[in-house]
Amino acid sequence: MISRRPFLGLMLAGMAAPRMANAATLDSASQLDRERAILRLLARPEVKAAIGRVEALYAGDPQARTEAGAARLKLAAQSIGVSAINYALGEDATRAEVIWNVNAPHRWHGMTVPGSGFGIDNPDNIYMNFTVDGAARYRLHGRVPNPGPVQLHMEVRDSIPGMGEMLVEGGRMLATLQTEQMRIGPDGRFVVTLDSAPAAGRINHMVIPGDGHYIVGVRQLLTDWSRQRPIALRLERLEPKVRPAPRDYARLARRSAEILDRIAPYWMDYNNRFLFSREPNRFAPTRLRPGGRGISTSCHYALAGDEALVITVDALGAISLGCQITDPWGVAYEYDVRTSSLNHVQARPDAAGSFTFVISARDPGFANWLDSGGHSSGISVLRWQGLPDGADPARAIRMERVVKLSDLAAVVPPGQGQLSPAGRAAQRKARARDYAVRLRY
Repeated sequence: MISRRPFLGLMLAGMAAPRMANAATLDSASQLDRERAILRLLARPEVKAAIGRVEALYAGDPQARTEAGAARLKLAAQSIGVSAINYALGEDATRAEVIWNVNAPHRWHGMTVPGSGFGIDNPDNIYMNFTVDGAARYRLHGRVPNPGPVQLHMEVRDSIPGMGEMLVEGGRMLATLQTEQMRIGPDGRFVVTLDSAPAAGRINHMVIPGDGHYIVGVRQLLTDWSRQRPIALRLERLEPKVRPAPRDYARLARRSAEILDRIAPYWMDYNNRFLFSREPNRFAPTRLRPGGRGISTSCHYALAGDEALVITVDALGAISLGCQITDPWGVAYEYDVRTSSLNHVQARPDAAGSFTFVISARDPGFANWLDSGGHSSGISVLRWQGLPDGADPARAIRMERVVKLSDLAAVVPPGQGQLSPAGRAAQRKARARDYAVRLRY
């Protein structure tokens, strides 16, 4: 059957969905091998020097003169540095492996792995990628667990995000495929084919250009972190078969530095062009996202210590509504332990069914607080994904307003609810426990 239902987790309701035999999960052998290589490359002088150049670059940017920009500068440089290493390692098309490439800092299997990410990565997504050779043919195997992600989205990109033309999505997408277009078996199994031939009736097919190497990005969208589990994905290269090449760490260190030297200024300029050039504390009009991924909008916020930015939004019937804040460099805050992002499952709805979010450096005591760890400026993004037909983007934002913390009770709609310090501590503890579900599975 061709699935038209947006909620993958509901497709298998009432059915047992055991793990695929010998399937990779997030801590697959390939993932752990990749992370060991990342740690090895982080220690190389070429990579350390490149991260140092990013720190110097950031230090010359106006955001470095803000409290938040200065406090987060080194961490942000390392985060995008880890991403650059991941991309350098991922260019090896002789290794047919799907890698979890954007994640929070984590400790497992005897490793302490630093966080990676840039460009306002969404904590509700499990970001994975793999590289394909246009001259080869591939099959991507998967099985949706019960409950699984609410949406699976895949895209073929023309380049590493930040190494091509400056576009709103950080590059061009050559092909996309997501849940609503896919055939998924009653047991949750599916196979996606990737090659340069036209689909010719193949449902789960992505066309890749016939020459060169291309990145395939994967997003697994989770809304209920406490229950939903990632799909185990396995990439099979059909022909021509190749033997994985041994890693040349000297070359990889140089390539990591080269990528970082390009993507760091790209994303800094991106933020300055599309975000910091606008009035603060005002969201831009919503825009359609490519590949059927709904709509989004963003702003940069700059608040005094006694101020809050309050946003009330309509869910528009989307399968996922989320609000997120990041530091001024576009690097996500510690979303595994802080509510620096909230989706419609995690947030408390207003009495009218809308959602109100509060952004402030200090804890205002409201349940839907976006927690920056005490920083008063940064970037905020709203995302609506899996929109029904006829959804009206003009209704997306009902209210946005800067108010004094002392006036919040008169502005936040009834139903929001307040949290004591003990309640906030419990919320953070639950957040960490829920995030860990994706690590344990």
